Amino acid sequence: MDLGGNRLSKQFLFNVFNLPHLRVEVAKTSTGSKVKHTSPTKLRAVKVGIPPTLDEQEEIATAISTTERKIGVATKMKTQLQDLFRTLLHELMTAKTRVHELEIAE
Repeated sequence: MDLGGNRLSKQFLFNVFNLPHLRVEVAKTSTGSKVKHTSPTKLRAVKVGIPPTLDEQEEIATAISTTERKIGVATKMKTQLQDLFRTLLHELMTAKTRVHELEIAE
């Protein structure tokens, strides 16, 4: 994408507009009750810092995407471990699973 002679990464721009504080700013200018709309003029008025080179923008976009994927994997793992904990706790409390003492040699 070309922005007044400067090159702009679409992925970087996507990430910028998904930043929580920027979403709030855009929402302030939006209209509509069920589906919010805003104009390109209002979007252009939002000030954001843009790295000067396309390579830097792509590197940042890739880092953000990688981090979001890792967060997604960690969140899924956390949910699975919580479910496992609840299941094991239920089995312990209902005596479906018994705990045996281990002797630890000193």
